[in-house]
Amino acid sequence: MRSEPQAKSNDSKLFATRLALFYAALFVGFGLHQPFFPIWLRAKGLSDGEIGLVLASALMIRLVATPVITYFADRGGILSIAVVICASATTVAYVGVGLAEGFGMILISVLIAHFVWSPLMPLSDAYGLAGVAKRSLDYGRIRVWGSVAFMAANVVGGLLLLRVAPVNIVWMICLSFLLLLAASIGLVADRREATTGPKGPSYFNGRFVLVIMAAAALQSSHAVYYTFSSIHWKEHMGYSAATVGLLWAVAVGAEILIFWLASRFTRGWRPTTYLIIGAASSMARWGVMALDPPLVILAPLQVLHGGGFGLVHLGTMVYLADRLPPHARASGQGTVSIAMGATMAGSTLLAGYFYARIGAGAYFAMAALCLAGLIITLVARSLPLPPRAPVFQPQPQREDAGG
Repeated sequence: MRSEPQAKSNDSKLFATRLALFYAALFVGFGLHQPFFPIWLRAKGLSDGEIGLVLASALMIRLVATPVITYFADRGGILSIAVVICASATTVAYVGVGLAEGFGMILISVLIAHFVWSPLMPLSDAYGLAGVAKRSLDYGRIRVWGSVAFMAANVVGGLLLLRVAPVNIVWMICLSFLLLLAASIGLVADRREATTGPKGPSYFNGRFVLVIMAAAALQSSHAVYYTFSSIHWKEHMGYSAATVGLLWAVAVGAEILIFWLASRFTRGWRPTTYLIIGAASSMARWGVMALDPPLVILAPLQVLHGGGFGLVHLGTMVYLADRLPPHARASGQGTVSIAMGATMAGSTLLAGYFYARIGAGAYFAMAALCLAGLIITLVARSLPLPPRAPVFQPQPQREDAGG
């Protein structure tokens, strides 16, 4: 008969392995979608403005889908089941995207697909952070496998496009969702959580709002990069699809290092420290990319993605892990996702407007958005710490996680 410590150890390993596999499957889809879906839209005959509108609309649907689905997930109390349902619906819905023709039908099908796809990230983070905290695991070292899969999808997708017509990109994405569905079914079923707790969103205060606003601004500064970098590098700079994939891979490689090593050197950091360094990284990156640097500069410049995305994401997760009460994990993550979605949608529309007029100069607007995020972060950092809500602690060694 296994001892209790051994049983707990086996449970932790099983949870970590299955969650890592799920993140990997989830980010294979992201790794194909972000760099190559705009190329598919172009192959279907859409203009720059139409591409920006489709991608911005996919982000805006998050504002409706996320609060609805995360609310019912919290009420139901079993996050793993909600993840399976969304993964199943996404697999079916993206087949509809692949069959769509013309701007109108593509727009409608993308909206339907992203209604069920967009809540997967807040649901999986709520599920993951809760399980990681219960088992005293390192979130970064589990989440890193999502970034590894994202990078692999960038490279493999770029290589496949040397032989596969761009109009078939959507079917590559559909295949990735079959992996996602299988991985979601394999998640460790979490026990039903109590849905009672302090009345009202006790975590929702001035500092919380400012920290999330800052994180949303910093992550949304990637809009030009996510939407038009692949198109720009192929059409205006003459790079092959393989080179485009490798450029994305360099960025995600830096992100992987951050996730894997962060716990070694960020002990004692406040969440706003992550955001400040991330803002500085992105401002430098976008400022140089706006000048259309040659490949010898462009490639190493992508390393700054580790700070601009990786540290900002970790800082946000650290803050939420310490501030969200157990009965509001999914809906709290959903609140953050709404803020991210609204800001990213607006930023994506601006990206389409500016890119159509000034090309790579649109990155200057993204640098300005980072500056706004930095200012908001510094204001949040100056506020007094609010009382803590009942929370779980994934990194109890930190001195202060208040902001």
